[in-house]
Amino acid sequence: MGQRHSETAAGAAPAAGDPGRLRPAVITAPDDRPLTLADEHGLLLRQVAVRAEELLAVAADGRWPGRELESLLTYMRAEVLRQARDEERLLFPVAGSSPALERLGRDHTVLHLLTETLAAAASGRGPQVPAQLAETTWDLLTHLERHLSNEEAVLADGGADVSQPVEVTRRPAR
Repeated sequence: MGQRHSETAAGAAPAAGDPGRLRPAVITAPDDRPLTLADEHGLLLRQVAVRAEELLAVAADGRWPGRELESLLTYMRAEVLRQARDEERLLFPVAGSSPALERLGRDHTVLHLLTETLAAAASGRGPQVPAQLAETTWDLLTHLERHLSNEEAVLADGGADVSQPVEVTRRPAR
């Protein structure tokens, strides 16, 4: 039951020439083959980075990046945090119990916390200072990049073949 990606990702970016309209960000495998865990991680990181860069560009101008923040939050929740839950449920048991897997679980918790910190700012429950938002966004991006690399290494060390198709039942994000 290898997964194939030809779906619209959650989250959206402004449509070219129309800042009020959103266009979906599309994720596809170049040859429509089942994606490996490493492929999935690469796609997730690239999609988060695109959204983070859009947010950071607006924040660097001292403006509040409301639309860009919502795009990042939507993607984080629908794709990254969902994948973290799937991995904890499906991949971690295959690799067994270890301090390294416990660390990966804590990393997932940090990703949740950073996402919720951004959500608090988006909803007005947290500081709405572009510089603070940029710092938290960089923290999220840096943590995600390090985590994905560590996760692939830990799962490979535990006997999981991260080059094989991901066996995760997945609903397309909308």
